[in-house]
Parts: sequence; C-alpha cells; structure tokens
Amino acid sequence: PAVHLKLLVEGEEESGSPHFRALVEERADRLTAEAVIVSDTGMWDEDTPTVCTGMRGLAECEIELYGPAQDIHSGSFGGAVPNPATALARLVAALHDPDGRVAVPGFYDGVAELTDTERDLFAQLPFDEETWLRTAASRATAGEAGYSTLERLWARPTAEVNGIGGGYQGAGSKTVIPSSAMVKLSFRLVAGQDPEHVQEAVRGWVEARTPDGIRHRITFAPATRPCLTPLDHPALQAVSRAMGRAFEKKVLFTREGGSGPAADLQDVLGAPVLFLGISVPSDGWHGPDEKVELDLLFKGAETTAHLWGELAAALR
Repeated sequence: PAVHLKLLVEGEEESGSPHFRALVEERADRLTAEAVIVSDTGMWDEDTPTVCTGMRGLAECEIELYGPAQDIHSGSFGGAVPNPATALARLVAALHDPDGRVAVPGFYDGVAELTDTERDLFAQLPFDEETWLRTAASRATAGEAGYSTLERLWARPTAEVNGIGGGYQGAGSKTVIPSSAMVKLSFRLVAGQDPEHVQEAVRGWVEARTPDGIRHRITFAPATRPCLTPLDHPALQAVSRAMGRAFEKKVLFTREGGSGPAADLQDVLGAPVLFLGISVPSDGWHGPDEKVELDLLFKGAETTAHLWGELAAALR
C-alpha cells in the first residue's frame, strides 16, 4: 500500500481496557504513526454511509452511605437519627437541575461546545425520533434542554443512575432505618472534559451533600477519555473521500455515544484517530444473532483500498 501499516488488536474494550494505555505507553516507539484508524464503529444505516468523528468518554463510580451501625427500629429511632437511604435519595435527586443539566459544580469545565456546522451536519441525518424510541424501548425523550436527541447522545456529557439500593427489599414489610444505602453512577464525557477532574468534582459534590451523622465512601472504576477529530482535519477528509468513492454517495458525519480506548492512542501517540466502520444498527451488536451485511463488508474493503492512497496524499 501507499503507506506503512501497523496493526494493534485490543481485546479488553468490553471491560474498560484497563491495561491498554500502559501497553501503548510502553510500546509507543513501535506504534508511532501519523494517523490511527479504528474499526470499532458503524454507519448510520445500510443506505447512509457515514464517518464517525469521535466517541464519548466514561467515568463510573459507586457511592455508599452509612448511618447506624446496624438496621434499627423505625418506631424507636425514626425521626431522631439520620437515614442513609433518605440521604441517598436526596443526593440522587440533586444530580440534575430542572433543565436536565448535571448539577455537579465543575462538571462542564472544558466541554467543547457544538459548532453551527456540526449541528447542521447532525440535522442532515435521516433521524426519525419515533423509530428511535422503539429501538430504545422507551415512550418519550428526555435530557438537557436546548439540544436535540442526537446532540444529547453524541456531544453532551451525561450523568445516569445505573443502580440504587438500600434497606429491606424483601417480601412484606420490615420497619427499619437501614444501616446503609448505595447508588451506582456513570458519567459520559465529551471532548474537553478530563476524567480525573470530573472524578474530583463528583467527590467534592458527594462530600458537600453528605449530612452530619452519615459516613460516605466513593469508589471509581478506571475511566475512559473522550476523543474527537476536527471535521477539517486532512486525514478525516481522506476517510470521507475513500468512503465516498466506494459507496458512490455523499458521506455524512456522526459521533458515537459510547466509549472506547481510542483517546489513549490519540493522547500517547499524538496522532489523529479516525473511525472507519461499516456495521449498522440492524446487525444486532452483542446479540445471539449478531450479523454483518456482506454487501457492506465488501464496500468496507473497497473503502480501505481507496483509503491508503487518500491518506498518503493527505498527509504528504
């Protein structure tokens, strides 16, 4: 091909890629590159070729609140000692403001705001909200005010409750003040956000909202950084041209709402990360009947064949 190729196979993406960055840093001299191509994305649908320009990052935590040393009787002690389940409910209720923004101070520091061009490109996609809601098994959209559904998914950071519990949850009743309660939270991050800064902001927010008589513990999982390639980057334009040649259609641009380790390559190697994937939502990712459309697979191979020459010219 018109460029030198180095292949890196990553097998921990579904578990947060805990060892990936260390590997990239250790082997950085062998991985030097002018551009990185990642295949772990897809297209909008079978008839709409698209190039992904970035992925959100991820920070996860578990918050535990502790009150009495054991469950105690709500008749004998209720109303006179702090209840960790009540404190947790108030904490979760304070996670968002009335406009759907994350209410953690400092959470939005550094967020890269959408440009008018990016919003226009998102709007060009054939998005049908009713169809999307059926895919989401949901009855209504929700989220940060002032943004469309796609903008919320791709370009805005989020905070979600993944699980919550505490106290007695079996059959019947048990009138206790529980000794503890917990919640699991995940934060999707966008370009410009630093996971470590977000973690510290969440720590401070939890500490400030933990009432007297309640002890808290917060545990974070390994974080994933967000990544974004500028629309005008020559390497990204090379991917778009290669796909356009193969599909013989106008190529649109998307982002991914999920997360992956691509930002580690971008950070350590100092090279733009480009996404080239031909999978489509109907492929049933992670399902027992996951598939690939052969016509698209062949188009992907053709795109790749065009890409090497396009990249060589763009990065010359």
